[in-house]
Amino acid sequence: MNITNYQIHRLHLPLREPIGDSQVHFTDHWITAIELVCDNGLKGVGFDCQQGLPTARLTSLREQFEYALWPSLAQADPLSLAMRIQRPRGGNVGCGFRTVPIETALWDLASKQAQVPLFQLLGGTDPQVRAYGSTLDFHLNDNDFRTKLERLQRYGFSAFKIKVGHPDLSWDLKRLQLVRDVLGSDVNLMVDANEAWSVKETLKRLHAYQNAGHEIFWIEDPITREDYTGYARLCSELESTRVNTGEYLNISGKRQLLVSGAVDVLNIHNSIHEGRFAATLAGEFGVPVSLGNTLLELGVHLAASLPECLYLEYSDLIWNDLAIEPIQVEQGCAWAPLRPGHGIELDPDKLAFYAKPQ
Repeated sequence: MNITNYQIHRLHLPLREPIGDSQVHFTDHWITAIELVCDNGLKGVGFDCQQGLPTARLTSLREQFEYALWPSLAQADPLSLAMRIQRPRGGNVGCGFRTVPIETALWDLASKQAQVPLFQLLGGTDPQVRAYGSTLDFHLNDNDFRTKLERLQRYGFSAFKIKVGHPDLSWDLKRLQLVRDVLGSDVNLMVDANEAWSVKETLKRLHAYQNAGHEIFWIEDPITREDYTGYARLCSELESTRVNTGEYLNISGKRQLLVSGAVDVLNIHNSIHEGRFAATLAGEFGVPVSLGNTLLELGVHLAASLPECLYLEYSDLIWNDLAIEPIQVEQGCAWAPLRPGHGIELDPDKLAFYAKPQ
């Protein structure tokens, strides 16, 4: 089975409500969907997302793809490319075919060729993954925040993550209390500050949360991503709250976190190849992992194949509208499809509705 053709879709998806954190604010997603077609008719699809600013026009996307990626893909075997190990050097660092959408499409094709769901091809045996509701709420008012909590509550989650990091501590405390008012005290509560604080400010905030009666299951990215000494101090001083970080770092950065004793839960997402490597590395240090938001929830396959994945993030974003059958989320869990491949097929009507070639 060899790759013989491709198709690219440029899509604009206005969000239901603004999303963001202490650093960013977005109202729409620009998604590039890439379909790789093999000589036996099988298609594999992958996705990329640019938040806020539009992507290049479709003609430019095709020209870039033809120049930079297609020569490595044409007539290639999908599984061979998906499994290939690269050692970039010099000007090749950051180049090559293994972009996240291409890699996703390759794994989709490889598991379709094997006629098994992707999570099984990756070594998983159970399609069920524990998930948490993620509100991305920093730019919502209190009423809209409450509404989003109630919407996510319908999925039966036992854990929720909200945004914190407002300059005013009382804003954070009010948000935490709203969570308890809507969800009660029986759910695990995570907070994400998106690098808003120093080490001292992080400790101050968490002590204030605790004094107000809010136990925090994990604090995510409270300080700048490469402050390994600071993260090690937080891991040492925080007795009950876990430190979750690593999302913004490459493999070298994740390794440094682990070597420094600077992470309690290693956050991985997007790339299956790098995610498996990072999870294996984390296992050497006895550190569990979590899966951050992934396009169309495709991270469920990676999560289902890993032995110590605490949670998968779920934000109920509009990108799921593109799928004929979106990833199923119920009773607090996400379920990897049992169909061959990653199980996401694009809805032609939705592709036409959201298409923005120019």
